[in-house]
Amino acid sequence: MKHTITVALLVLLIGCTTGAATAEEPIKIGGILMMSGKHATWGVNAERGASMAIADINAKGGVLGRPLKLIVEDNQGDNAKIAVTSLHKLNSEGVKFVLGPNWSPSGLSVAPVACEAGVVMISPSLGVAGFNEECDYIFNVWPHDDSLSTLVGKHAVSLGYTKIAVLGSQQVWEEAQARAVKEGVVAAGGDVLLEIAQEGERDFKAEATKIKAFGPDAVVLTSYSNIDIAAKRVRELGVEAPFFSVTLDQDLVSRAPKAFEGAVIATSFTPSAAHVAKYVAKYNEEPDIGGADTGYDAVMLLAEAMKATKSTDPAKVKDYLNGLETYDGVSGHLTFDGKGAVTKPPVFKVVKDGKIVPQ
Repeated sequence: MKHTITVALLVLLIGCTTGAATAEEPIKIGGILMMSGKHATWGVNAERGASMAIADINAKGGVLGRPLKLIVEDNQGDNAKIAVTSLHKLNSEGVKFVLGPNWSPSGLSVAPVACEAGVVMISPSLGVAGFNEECDYIFNVWPHDDSLSTLVGKHAVSLGYTKIAVLGSQQVWEEAQARAVKEGVVAAGGDVLLEIAQEGERDFKAEATKIKAFGPDAVVLTSYSNIDIAAKRVRELGVEAPFFSVTLDQDLVSRAPKAFEGAVIATSFTPSAAHVAKYVAKYNEEPDIGGADTGYDAVMLLAEAMKATKSTDPAKVKDYLNGLETYDGVSGHLTFDGKGAVTKPPVFKVVKDGKIVPQ
C-alpha cells in the first residue's frame, strides 16, 4: 500500500512538473531580417527594437504566462530566395509569427508563402502595398513609401524647383518610388526627366550624363540600394542642383556625406524621444531607419493581440490586428487602413554636416 501511494505521488509530481514546463514554454517570434550586407543597419535596428520589446514584455510576466523568444534568420542583403527558405525553416520549428522582411523584393516573394502557411507576418519597414495586401495574415507598420515619394515631387516644385530629374532603378521599390515622384512633379506643374537604371547598377555614368544635359533645378534620388554611388556620380559630373530623397538612412549618408550635404528627405521614421533615449542607453548609438521603433511596435502589437484574444492561434491574432483602427506606439500615431497597412504624418529632414537632422 505504501509503495502504491509513493508511485502515485511520484506520477502526480511528474505530471505537475510537465504541466508547468508546458505553460512556460516560450512563444516564438521569428525574424527574417537583413542582418548582413551593405544595408545590414536595417536588420540590426529591427532586431534590436524587437529585442527591446520582448525584454519589456518578459519583465512583466510575458504573454499568457509565457515568455517571448526571438529567433532571427538572416536573409543576407534582401535575398528573396533565402527569405522564403527562412520562412519554411521557421514554420517547421513551430513559428507562427514573423517580423520582417525589411525590403520589398523579399517581402513580395515570401508573403504568398506566409499566407498559405497561416503565418502572421509584420514588416517593420516594407513600403509597398503588394506585400500587406497579399492576404489578411500580412501587415506593415511602415507606411507605403509611394505617398512619400509623390509628396517629395510636389514639395520640390512648391519650393520653386520646376525642372526636376528623377533617378531610380528597376528594383521594384526603387522604380515605384521614382514613378511616384514623377507623378508628384507633374501634378504640381513641373517638368521632369525620369531615369531608370538597371537593378543593382553601380556606375550610373550614363544616367548622370543625361541628368547633367537636362540641366535640372533639383534631383530626386530613389536608387536606394546604391544611392551613395549615384549621388557621388551626379556630383562628379558637376551637377550642383539640390538633392531630394525618401527614407534615406544615416549609414548611407555617411558613405557620401559631401554629396548628400543639404539633401532634403521625406521620411516616416519618427521614433519617440523616450524610445531614442532608451535605445542609446542600451546600444550606445542612436537608432537608424529600418525598424528600431517599428520593430518594437510590431512585437508589442502581436503581444497585445495574443492577450486580447487569450490565444496564440494565428487566425485569432490576425483577426484582432485586422480590426484595429489606431495604435499609439514608439514609432508614432498609426492609423490602420483595413488592409494590413498603416498611415501616419511624414516629416521632412535635411542632411547638415553629414548628419540627418530635423528640417
